[in-house]
Amino acid sequence: MNQEIKYSGFSAVPSDYECSDGSLAVSINLLPEDGALKPILAPSEVMQLQDGEVVKFIHKTSSFTHYIVYSEKSGKIASIDKDTTERIEVGSLYSVSHFNAVGNTLLVFTSGSFYYYLWKSGKYVKLGDHIPDVEVSFGLVGHPRLFSLSDDSKSTFTIYFDGISEGALYNEFTENNKTRITEQIMAKVNKFVAQETVNKGRFCFPFFVRYALRLYDGSLVYHSAPILMNPSTKAAPIVWWNRAKGKNSYTEAVCDIMLMAASLDYKVVRNDDSYDLNDWSDIIKSIDVFISKPIYTYDQEGKISSMSDVDNYNTKFIGRLYADNKDTVTSTKAEDKILGQFSSKEFLDYYCEWEYSKIYAMYYSSDRSYPSTAFHMPEFTEGKVSESIKNTSTFYKLCSLEIADAIADNKRKDIIVDDEYLQSLVTREVMTDDYLTHDQLHADYSFVYNSRLNLSGLKRKPFTGYLAQSMFAYCNGRYNWQPNGSTLNISMAAFSTDDYSIMVYIKENGQEYAVASDERFYGMGMQLFCSSEMVSTSGSTQTTKKSKHSWGCYVFYPNPNAYKMVIYNFSAACYAIDLKQHEFLNGAFAVLDYELVREKNFTSLPSVYPSHEDNNFPIEIANKIYTSEVNNPFYFPVLGINTVGTGEIKGICSAAKALSEGQFGQFPLYAFTSEGVWALEVSSTGTYSAKQPITRDVCINPDGITQLDSAVLFPTDRGIMLISGSQTQCISEAINSEYPFDALRLPGFDKLHTMLGHEPATDKCLPTLSFTKFLKQCRMLYDYVHQRVIVYAPDITYAYVFSLKTNQWGMMFSNIASHLNSYPDALAMDTKNAVLNFSVPVTDTVKCLYVTRPLKLEAANILKTVASVIQRGLFRKGNVSTALYGSRDLQNWHLVWSSKDHYLQGFRGSPYKYFRIAGVATLSPDENIYGASVEFTPRQTNKPR
Repeated sequence: MNQEIKYSGFSAVPSDYECSDGSLAVSINLLPEDGALKPILAPSEVMQLQDGEVVKFIHKTSSFTHYIVYSEKSGKIASIDKDTTERIEVGSLYSVSHFNAVGNTLLVFTSGSFYYYLWKSGKYVKLGDHIPDVEVSFGLVGHPRLFSLSDDSKSTFTIYFDGISEGALYNEFTENNKTRITEQIMAKVNKFVAQETVNKGRFCFPFFVRYALRLYDGSLVYHSAPILMNPSTKAAPIVWWNRAKGKNSYTEAVCDIMLMAASLDYKVVRNDDSYDLNDWSDIIKSIDVFISKPIYTYDQEGKISSMSDVDNYNTKFIGRLYADNKDTVTSTKAEDKILGQFSSKEFLDYYCEWEYSKIYAMYYSSDRSYPSTAFHMPEFTEGKVSESIKNTSTFYKLCSLEIADAIADNKRKDIIVDDEYLQSLVTREVMTDDYLTHDQLHADYSFVYNSRLNLSGLKRKPFTGYLAQSMFAYCNGRYNWQPNGSTLNISMAAFSTDDYSIMVYIKENGQEYAVASDERFYGMGMQLFCSSEMVSTSGSTQTTKKSKHSWGCYVFYPNPNAYKMVIYNFSAACYAIDLKQHEFLNGAFAVLDYELVREKNFTSLPSVYPSHEDNNFPIEIANKIYTSEVNNPFYFPVLGINTVGTGEIKGICSAAKALSEGQFGQFPLYAFTSEGVWALEVSSTGTYSAKQPITRDVCINPDGITQLDSAVLFPTDRGIMLISGSQTQCISEAINSEYPFDALRLPGFDKLHTMLGHEPATDKCLPTLSFTKFLKQCRMLYDYVHQRVIVYAPDITYAYVFSLKTNQWGMMFSNIASHLNSYPDALAMDTKNAVLNFSVPVTDTVKCLYVTRPLKLEAANILKTVASVIQRGLFRKGNVSTALYGSRDLQNWHLVWSSKDHYLQGFRGSPYKYFRIAGVATLSPDENIYGASVEFTPRQTNKPR
């Protein structure tokens, strides 16, 4: 009898008893394609690297292609240009896990963080592992102003009211007088405020200033704390009256108004990060400054209640005074007068708490006195003021500070605001809110899709906190004015100029953390607890007046989970502040003057301390994907943060195919989690949302996740799964065996194996591991040109090859150590430090080895003798050597016959139930093996055996 057998692909299931004739148990360097077994040709060599070096990544843009070379032993990173082969040293980092890139930015992921390298001017510039934490100190420069309008030639003015008797002059006004006096005074106050502040780009009411770094794509990151600036700490302007007159009762009073019109100045604090700003010039375009609307210190809808308000004497301006006062319209030459009372201009260097009464005495009084009476302005209650501060959350753009100018020298610089700019403040750009951009990230896995960097397997290092110089309005000491033996003490009071540090406590994910900034950068510059004293000495009498309250300072930490802030003086705790979550900003805050008892009266502090270990990322974010802005791997907006299920995200990959017919054009991102695979739908803005779990199959090896043209492969305990759209299927069922066939048990098979030219001791091209164990360490290399997937494992010298054309498997000898992101080419590194291209194979011959699974020859349980076996296919004579094995129990195999060519003839022997054909072939690219013709004779067919 004759039977034609067509060889098919490598398989391990079903059982040997049931498998079809022609299936292969061994298929080394052979793959069923185009109707025959075709040789898997050896890859071409692209380049040879030095010992210990590996190409880990290919950085490819429209203008260059760079091979990124890494040496694990030395930690050195180098770049080799694909076209010119020029080698450029990049830097050194140890424990590099992988690389990625977005545009010109190369990202290097290590066991402790990830680092940015920017390609510019023919080299890679190391930017560091985070955007520089720029700290800017803001201060106020005060311009004292007495009342003056364009149609007035003097500062004083007269108001009229219903008669008030002499004894009732300091009592509360009648309702009619409240209305009359308020209308006369507030009309001038409002107009004066507009003239001297809004129309001139200055400020007289408290306001917040906040800044952020503007990146090249317009994104805002690294937002500062809202910094409370205090041109006035109580109701202001101050309306003084110096005399009242009338017949029988007082019916008029001569009044004067004083306000502080303040401008802003700033200085970039020289911390470690500020020295890196020049390297970041292509990334950070400016420091953008934003301000809030003014927080009025008087009730615009209220009424003036009396002619007696001693509290206003203690209204303070927090900043420094401006000496050149020429633009103040008064009857005196203020500049000459004030400078004449000081032996030098030294006082201009001091940012202090200046009380309005002292400012008046310095600028406008010939005898250093100030008016003794003032109108009681319609003040807010302290609770109302506190609410106004707490609710401030909208900030409008004031200006952009160019980086080069900001760091040009170490001096404070004025911010010039154009006249009338503030009139349209609320129409300006509104500051975005910050979401943990100060925190540093670490990612186990990264994937670039649609020019966006996606991160998973995340950990977060909390921000250490703002420096005092950038969180508080600038103050630098105290100044004593002593003209003619008298003293006016101008002081920072609560804190002097010692070194202070701040520790912040955070509760997150059921854990407690503590962070603290570097103490070296604290010291002069803290404006805290505005409880200064006003001291005047006249003869032997000294009086002290303490302020009832002030606007004080505001503390902030950009994480709503922060609950306590402790201020340390030379490592000794001195103030503990309870923080609360801000209702409108992503952070926690406290308004100190209204919520904190100032005495050092706390009894205990949390026992947690900051960790100073390098690369400490304590907060795990197991079930989130962080997606950057498009073409901007430096910024991960809050809309780009997605929660996927409740398990751990092991990897991310995409496939350019719709989830269903109704979603054509919506390309999903797949998240491989410990709960299964989720599909993330891409919105019109480029962000993602978790759509649905597609399969409960769990990826057992994230390194094996592989993107195809319109599908993704990933290894599971079931085998290799192919996911396309919302459908999944296992493509490895045919080869999934826990007990791989050991061909070396066949008699004399070691001689066939030796004919391949492999070293028996090291080059084991035959399966030795169960398929599941192999998958747990496998990688997959996609050969787009030949439509093949090579499933290999480092340190294992065999690999499985899957043909996407036929959906069948083969095998190959493998010395692949790693592969590269090189679509459409299939590039890999071998164990000899060579870069190989599987998409461009060599045209030399290749040695192949194949063994069929047991042949039943139409009768599994019948004894048979084989008379001849002829290998069929397109190959040259002598290129195929053949052996035939027989068995009666599928366990014990015997060599029946062998030949140096493709013919087995002229032999007779014992009958067997099952046969295997083994062959060794040397094939050229144009040769193939089709199958075999078998001539056999059934024996003893009269009863089952």
